Amino acid sequence: MIALLQGILERGLIFALVVAGVYIASRIINFDNLAVEGAFGLGGALSAQAIVYGFNPLYGFLGAVCIGIVSGLATGLLYTKLRLNNLISGIVLTTASFSFVLKIAGANVPLHGKPTIFSSFADSSYGVLMILIFFVGLVFLLVKWLLQTQVGFLLQAVGDNPQMLLNIGKSVDGYIILGLIISNTLAALSGALFVQYLGYFSIWASMGVLILGIAALIVAEAFSKQFGFVLILGSVIYQALIAATFELNIDQDWNKLVTAVLIVILIMLKNSMRTQQG
Repeated sequence: MIALLQGILERGLIFALVVAGVYIASRIINFDNLAVEGAFGLGGALSAQAIVYGFNPLYGFLGAVCIGIVSGLATGLLYTKLRLNNLISGIVLTTASFSFVLKIAGANVPLHGKPTIFSSFADSSYGVLMILIFFVGLVFLLVKWLLQTQVGFLLQAVGDNPQMLLNIGKSVDGYIILGLIISNTLAALSGALFVQYLGYFSIWASMGVLILGIAALIVAEAFSKQFGFVLILGSVIYQALIAATFELNIDQDWNKLVTAVLIVILIMLKNSMRTQQG
């Protein structure tokens, strides 16, 4: 039982970065960013290849940051310069990312026991969990700090009142692109972390990541709508719900259906609560 709870906490921490990326896009700059899923796969692919080629595992995260920036920039340019709508921009990037991932890492890449950031603590019962708490906590603190700076307030203005940015001579398009860069970078870091956690890369691991992020965000917003560690709580609770399907011996072929049903139920509950409050 303890091992099950620990696994839920660990996966919840890893995917909390995806939830944070979804939050930045959908709640801060009011952009439905479907490119999150592609960024997750790209970050995982680069991290896996860096480790396989013998680089320090930290370089895998550096690669994830770089590819997340490129992915967010590309999504933003498609939206702001080519005038594709936000959904199409994300779909185009995620579709293109699939090909890039295949070129970078192929469909599967085992790490063959090569060192990861978790290797030094492999014999410790809670070593992996402690690393994840430190890593994810640090990222969350950095993002929270950024949102409290002038740049963060201008980012929030993009979603709330873009006209205000124009009135003070700021570029709305530029801040939309910045928000997407942050969103996709967080997703790419999650992908890199997930690969080092599992010990292998699979191109199929990113399938459904966006849905996961949305569902966990809905759970988190039942507690608070502010950016913070409540997003981690939402991610952990969602992982617990998924783990329950394993414990109930539900055929894993139905896993995606269960996820879809959970999202529908969560949205219905959210709308019901909103109606009651109104």
